[in-house]
Amino acid sequence: MRKRTNNGVIMMKVEETMKLTNLLAWSAAAVLLLSGCQNENHNGFFKGEAARDEVNKFADVQASNGARNDAMLYSYHFTGTHLNSLGRAKVLAMLDNTDNADPIVVHLVNCGEEDVLAQRKASVEMYLKTTEGPNTLTFHPAEEDIIRFAKTESGKADGGGDEASASDSGSGAAGGGGAVQPPAGK
Repeated sequence: MRKRTNNGVIMMKVEETMKLTNLLAWSAAAVLLLSGCQNENHNGFFKGEAARDEVNKFADVQASNGARNDAMLYSYHFTGTHLNSLGRAKVLAMLDNTDNADPIVVHLVNCGEEDVLAQRKASVEMYLKTTEGPNTLTFHPAEEDIIRFAKTESGKADGGGDEASASDSGSGAAGGGGAVQPPAGK
């Protein structure tokens, strides 16, 4: 393995030198990887989550401005005559991050002829449709929600324990939200 020269100098073979070099390189890489990941701040070089959020906000504003300036929907924004997820995302991007309430104009480019174009236009208008007043779809009796409310507040699945303790305390009022009254003597 070792070779002596005339001067008495010991020289290693090339293969042994390469093995030793590879071993040292892999060892150094392992040490760097294992020691480099323990410090989250990396001596202030990398910023935290707040800086990343700022960058994402900036990118979102730029995407919204680009979508608003482009303001065009093509046939690939539709599935049949309905606005698909790509089209909805573009329309929402047009509406995001705007400081004013100026109306936007959406251009339908090469989106079909006559009937198909009219249906696609109606699809975009329906997606953007607004009405005045409260959402009538939320009007419903509150009885079911109130019954479930006591179960979520007490942590009990049967809900029977709170009613008995409320009636024992002398409180005859209904709708107490399952709250237990303190004893009268204390």
